[in-house]
Amino acid sequence: MFRRATQISLFSLAVVTLLWGVFLTRVRETDLVLCQNKLDMHKQSGSKSLFETTHQYRKGVMKDIYFVQEDLSRLHYRIESESSVLTLEPRGSKLDMIEKLEKIKCWMQDKLYTSPTGAPMQQMRYFEANEGLYLYATQQFEAQTVALSLFRLPGHALPMHFGSTSPFLKGLAKDVSFGLSGKTPQFKAQQFQAQLQNSIAEGS
Repeated sequence: MFRRATQISLFSLAVVTLLWGVFLTRVRETDLVLCQNKLDMHKQSGSKSLFETTHQYRKGVMKDIYFVQEDLSRLHYRIESESSVLTLEPRGSKLDMIEKLEKIKCWMQDKLYTSPTGAPMQQMRYFEANEGLYLYATQQFEAQTVALSLFRLPGHALPMHFGSTSPFLKGLAKDVSFGLSGKTPQFKAQQFQAQLQNSIAEGS
């Protein structure tokens, strides 16, 4: 009697387990339609985002760039800005990345050398501007209405502060641009009005 009851119980459990498994593994038509709709929406959302201009806002931006010279010395540039807006803009099948920087400070080593006594020295540029653009595709930096100063300073490390050292040349430039690729960055200052030893010099 006990054995028969056990067999019946095991048989019932097997039937219930089988039905439960079939119910869980069977894909209903409504579930298929729902999943397909969600997949289509995801694809549409993804493809749409590739062709929309997007913006990213950042604070306290700092960029350090190094250029290795033929003598294996390294020129160091640093660009700092209080804030920036990074824009991804579609250009046909590609995306352009453009960063608009605000409240800019830039330190640029122009050359490293040694004094006649053998002491390490450097010539560098420093400028400030209210805003500028960094073009990622061409690695080009551009700024307008720039306060530019040129220094000769001891050491080969890029200084963040100049102390009591005065620039040997300073002035205002309407436009400044330079590339951040290659071994020799090309710096250009358009309509530069400089003050040198109490005299005024104009350059273009």
